[in-house]
Amino acid sequence: MVYRFFTTVVLLAFLTGSAAAVGKIILVGAGAPEARDVILVEHLEALGFTVEPHAHDAGHPVDLSGVTLVFISETTTSGNITNAYADSTVPVVNAEGWTYDDMGFVPDDTGLNSDAGDSLTIVRTDHPITQGFSGQVRVYDPAASLISASNLEGDFEALAVRADNESLVAISVYESGAQTVLGQTQARHVNIFGHGDGWASLTSDGWELIERSVLYAVEQLSPVEPSGKLAVRWADIKTQSNP
Repeated sequence: MVYRFFTTVVLLAFLTGSAAAVGKIILVGAGAPEARDVILVEHLEALGFTVEPHAHDAGHPVDLSGVTLVFISETTTSGNITNAYADSTVPVVNAEGWTYDDMGFVPDDTGLNSDAGDSLTIVRTDHPITQGFSGQVRVYDPAASLISASNLEGDFEALAVRADNESLVAISVYESGAQTVLGQTQARHVNIFGHGDGWASLTSDGWELIERSVLYAVEQLSPVEPSGKLAVRWADIKTQSNP
């Protein structure tokens, strides 16, 4: 009971202006939804979003009228959507690393990686997505494929890298108007590590990073002040509740 109370308090601290996130998410994946993405849909809906799945081979971009976010799952085959959302005016969370060249984040796909691993190293501790985390964070248990890239270009912020290869960026942000290989972004883009085969292996910290990425993309996440009354990490709460 105590754990649930404090978890709720911390989550609410990240939602600006309301008790829950609101809006519609377009989920692009191998199905509508693909079986591996069902757990992802459940987490997004638990945040308060409505999720509208679209199969990657059904024609893209879809109509984004009234849409809050596009979430590209790794279950997507990159060749089916290519650069469909590169110029999106709606924020994009992207877990399909093999679209990075089409999106203009890398010059080619030679630096893309999806080797199995279980941990990230946080390199920016002052960003809303990673604030409260430091050092190595276990995001999978057991290990699963981690989406990452060593050749990102343009105006991006690297927030986390693979713990076993720090040249591979696993969480990155291109703000609206950021320069890319192809031009400039029209909305915020957050690139994340989550693989379709790994959703079920995500730890609570892994899910927290994914969920914060979504909330930050749509400007519904604000930082917790380190000296404030809500400066509590979910990992600390879990440790206290499960000694």
